[in-house]
Parts: sequence; structure tokens; C-alpha cells
Amino acid sequence: MALSVFILLTFLICSLFVAIKKELTIVENTFIYLLILVISINVSWIISHELKFIKVTKDPVNNSAFLFYRSILLPMIIVVYVNLIQRVNTLTRSLLITLAFLIIMLLLSWLAVYFDIFTYKKWNFGYDLLYFALLQLISFYAFKFFRKIDHREVKYS
Repeated sequence: MALSVFILLTFLICSLFVAIKKELTIVENTFIYLLILVISINVSWIISHELKFIKVTKDPVNNSAFLFYRSILLPMIIVVYVNLIQRVNTLTRSLLITLAFLIIMLLLSWLAVYFDIFTYKKWNFGYDLLYFALLQLISFYAFKFFRKIDHREVKYS
């Protein structure tokens, strides 16, 4: 059941990404996706295998759902977030979008715990909230940095 739910959610977020008007170029979207993917894989490895704060299931089907969650769903949500945050021009809307995406990612974590994809040992949803907020900050400022470098290169060529 967990695998089918996470495949459906992955399909929905990828469809949302295709449907929205993108403010970022294909290179910028790819950069954000790959950056968040690398961070997500490394953080999940450190938290689950090295520090043992989270116990990931050994069941192959649920472990596949975990891989969908970690490797596709979270990075795609962050890419959609960065695209949407670039469209707004007020602080209030930016904060609402940020809060909405934090809630979505927390609900995904809750679903993963509910379906026994992973269990918290020395971890909780507050740490997840901090981790997701940090992912959003990293993605936003990495995008700003990438665009600044990209524009600087174009000006001098």
C-alpha cells in the first residue's frame, strides 16, 4: 500500500511540475534537483545508518517507497517550491508558499511513519521541520547564487 501511495504522490508532484509555468530554466531546475538529491541522500544516510536516529524498513516494497520519497518526491517538491516562490513578489505570499510546502513535506513524513517506511528513534517531526526549512533555504539561496553566476558569465562574454 505504501509503495502505491508514494508512486501516486510522485506522479502527482511530477505532473504539477510539468503543468506549472516555470520561472527557472531547465539548467536551473536540474541544478536545484541534483543539489537537493545529493543533500537528501547524504542526510538520510547519516541520520539512518550512521547516527541511527531513524530506522528505515528492511521490507523491500516499503524500502522502495522510501527511495521514491527520498530520491524523487522531496527534490521535486523543492524544485516546484523554488519555481513558485520566484513568481510571487510579496513577502506575505512567499511566506504562505513556504509554510504550505513545509506542511506538505511534514505530511509526507507523517505518511512515511504511518506506513512504517521508517520509524523515529531519536528523531521527531520538529527535526523534520528544521531539516525541510533548511532544504528550502539552501535551494533558494543556491538558485540565487547560480543565477548570479550565470548572469555574470553572460555579461562578460
